[in-house]
Amino acid sequence: MSRPELTGHASLFYNAKEARKYDSSSRMVGIQREITERAIELLKLSSPERPSFILDVGCGSGLSGQVLEEHGHVWVGCDVSRDMLNMANERIDEKREASQTNDGDSSEDDDEDESMQDTPRKNAEPSPGDLLHHDMGTGLPFRPATFDGCISISASPSV
Repeated sequence: MSRPELTGHASLFYNAKEARKYDSSSRMVGIQREITERAIELLKLSSPERPSFILDVGCGSGLSGQVLEEHGHVWVGCDVSRDMLNMANERIDEKREASQTNDGDSSEDDDEDESMQDTPRKNAEPSPGDLLHHDMGTGLPFRPATFDGCISISASPSV
Protein backbone atom coordinates (compact mmCIF):
# COMPACT_ATOMS: atom_id res chain seq x y z
CA MET A 1 0.00 0.00 0.00
CA SER A 2 1.46 3.38 -0.94
CA ARG A 3 1.36 6.25 1.52
CA PRO A 4 -1.88 8.19 1.05
CA GLU A 5 -0.43 11.48 2.26
CA LEU A 6 1.96 11.38 -0.72
CA THR A 7 -0.69 10.66 -3.35
CA GLY A 8 -3.22 13.43 -2.81
CA HIS A 9 -6.36 14.00 -0.80
CA ALA A 10 -7.44 11.08 1.40
CA SER A 11 -10.96 11.10 -0.07
CA LEU A 12 -9.44 10.23 -3.46
CA PHE A 13 -6.99 7.64 -2.16
CA TYR A 14 -9.36 5.66 0.04
CA ASN A 15 -11.74 4.35 -2.58
CA ALA A 16 -13.63 1.07 -2.05
CA LYS A 17 -10.63 -1.07 -3.06
CA GLU A 18 -8.14 0.72 -0.78
CA ALA A 19 -10.66 0.85 2.07
CA ARG A 20 -11.12 -2.95 1.93
CA LYS A 21 -7.37 -3.48 1.70
CA TYR A 22 -6.77 -1.25 4.73
CA ASP A 23 -9.51 -2.88 6.78
CA SER A 24 -8.36 -6.43 6.01
CA SER A 25 -4.66 -5.85 6.71
CA SER A 26 -3.80 -7.64 9.96
CA ARG A 27 -0.82 -5.31 10.32
CA MET A 28 -3.02 -2.19 10.11
CA VAL A 29 -5.66 -3.68 12.42
CA GLY A 30 -2.97 -4.50 14.99
CA ILE A 31 -1.40 -1.05 14.79
CA GLN A 32 -4.80 0.65 15.08
CA ARG A 33 -5.66 -1.44 18.14
CA GLU A 34 -2.32 -0.82 19.84
CA ILE A 35 -2.33 2.94 19.26
CA THR A 36 -6.00 3.30 20.25
CA GLU A 37 -5.40 1.42 23.49
CA ARG A 38 -2.46 3.73 24.18
CA ALA A 39 -4.67 6.77 23.46
CA ILE A 40 -7.26 5.45 25.93
CA GLU A 41 -4.50 5.11 28.50
CA LEU A 42 -3.11 8.61 27.83
CA LEU A 43 -6.56 10.17 28.06
CA LYS A 44 -7.16 8.22 31.29
CA LEU A 45 -10.33 6.66 29.85
CA SER A 46 -9.74 3.15 31.13
CA SER A 47 -12.74 3.00 33.48
CA PRO A 48 -15.63 1.06 31.86
CA GLU A 49 -17.87 2.00 34.83
CA ARG A 50 -17.94 5.60 33.57
CA PRO A 51 -18.14 5.64 29.77
CA SER A 52 -16.66 8.65 28.00
CA PHE A 53 -17.97 10.35 24.86
CA ILE A 54 -15.08 10.38 22.37
CA LEU A 55 -14.60 12.05 19.00
CA ASP A 56 -12.58 9.96 16.53
CA VAL A 57 -11.26 12.31 13.85
CA GLY A 58 -10.39 10.37 10.71
CA CYS A 59 -12.17 7.25 11.99
CA GLY A 60 -11.77 5.42 8.68
CA SER A 61 -13.30 1.96 8.80
CA GLY A 62 -14.08 2.19 12.52
CA LEU A 63 -11.20 0.09 13.82
CA SER A 64 -10.39 2.52 16.63
CA GLY A 65 -14.09 2.98 17.38
CA GLN A 66 -14.37 -0.76 17.86
CA VAL A 67 -11.60 -0.61 20.48
CA LEU A 68 -13.33 2.32 22.19
CA GLU A 69 -16.55 0.27 22.33
CA GLU A 70 -14.71 -2.71 23.80
CA HIS A 71 -13.52 -0.41 26.59
CA GLY A 72 -17.07 0.77 27.26
CA HIS A 73 -16.96 4.18 25.58
CA VAL A 74 -19.36 5.91 23.20
CA TRP A 75 -17.87 7.53 20.10
CA VAL A 76 -18.57 9.67 17.06
CA GLY A 77 -16.28 9.17 14.12
CA CYS A 78 -15.79 11.53 11.21
CA ASP A 79 -13.92 10.82 8.01
CA VAL A 80 -13.52 12.37 4.58
CA SER A 81 -13.75 9.03 2.74
CA ARG A 82 -17.25 7.74 2.10
CA ASP A 83 -15.82 4.32 1.24
CA MET A 84 -14.06 4.09 4.61
CA LEU A 85 -17.29 5.16 6.34
CA ASN A 86 -19.15 2.45 4.40
CA MET A 87 -16.72 -0.07 5.90
CA ALA A 88 -17.41 1.35 9.37
CA ASN A 89 -21.17 1.12 8.74
CA GLU A 90 -20.75 -2.53 7.72
CA ARG A 91 -18.86 -3.17 10.98
CA ILE A 92 -21.63 -1.47 13.00
CA ASP A 93 -24.36 -3.39 11.14
CA GLU A 94 -22.56 -6.71 11.70
CA LYS A 95 -22.26 -5.95 15.41
CA ARG A 96 -25.93 -4.99 15.61
CA GLU A 97 -26.99 -8.22 13.86
CA ALA A 98 -24.73 -10.32 16.09
CA SER A 99 -26.14 -8.60 19.17
CA GLN A 100 -29.72 -9.27 18.07
CA THR A 101 -28.88 -12.91 17.34
CA ASN A 102 -27.22 -13.33 20.74
CA ASP A 103 -30.14 -11.66 22.54
CA GLY A 104 -32.51 -14.26 21.14
CA ASP A 105 -30.25 -17.23 21.96
CA SER A 106 -31.38 -18.68 25.30
CA SER A 107 -29.03 -21.68 25.07
CA GLU A 108 -25.95 -19.54 25.73
CA ASP A 109 -23.76 -20.84 28.57
CA ASP A 110 -23.22 -18.64 31.59
CA ASP A 111 -19.53 -19.52 31.51
CA GLU A 112 -17.40 -17.20 29.42
CA ASP A 113 -14.97 -18.84 27.05
CA GLU A 114 -11.41 -17.54 26.80
CA SER A 115 -12.13 -15.39 23.75
CA MET A 116 -14.81 -13.40 25.61
CA GLN A 117 -12.65 -12.68 28.67
CA ASP A 118 -10.77 -9.91 26.84
CA THR A 119 -13.98 -8.04 25.97
CA PRO A 120 -14.97 -5.69 28.82
CA ARG A 121 -18.55 -5.13 27.58
CA LYS A 122 -20.08 -8.52 26.90
CA ASN A 123 -23.66 -7.20 27.04
CA ALA A 124 -22.98 -4.02 25.08
CA GLU A 125 -25.61 -2.01 23.24
CA PRO A 126 -25.73 -2.77 19.50
CA SER A 127 -23.45 0.15 18.67
CA PRO A 128 -22.36 3.00 20.85
CA GLY A 129 -20.79 4.68 17.82
CA ASP A 130 -22.01 7.06 15.16
CA LEU A 131 -20.50 8.33 11.90
CA LEU A 132 -20.20 11.63 10.08
CA HIS A 133 -18.88 12.33 6.57
CA HIS A 134 -16.74 15.41 7.10
CA ASP A 135 -13.36 16.87 6.12
CA MET A 136 -11.49 17.83 9.29
CA GLY A 137 -9.56 20.40 7.26
CA THR A 138 -12.67 22.58 7.20
CA GLY A 139 -13.08 22.57 10.97
CA LEU A 140 -15.35 20.38 13.05
CA PRO A 141 -19.10 21.01 13.44
CA PHE A 142 -19.28 20.51 17.20
CA ARG A 143 -19.70 22.91 20.10
CA PRO A 144 -16.83 23.21 22.57
CA ALA A 145 -16.92 20.68 25.44
CA THR A 146 -19.22 18.30 23.54
CA PHE A 147 -16.77 15.43 23.97
CA ASP A 148 -14.83 14.05 26.91
CA GLY A 149 -11.86 13.40 24.63
CA CYS A 150 -10.67 13.21 21.06
CA ILE A 151 -8.47 10.73 19.21
CA SER A 152 -7.03 10.79 15.71
CA ILE A 153 -5.15 7.58 15.18
CA SER A 154 -4.46 7.58 11.42
CA ALA A 155 -5.59 10.94 10.09
CA SER A 156 -2.77 13.16 11.38
CA PRO A 157 -0.29 12.33 8.57
CA SER A 158 -2.89 13.48 6.04
CA VAL A 159 -3.16 16.98 7.53
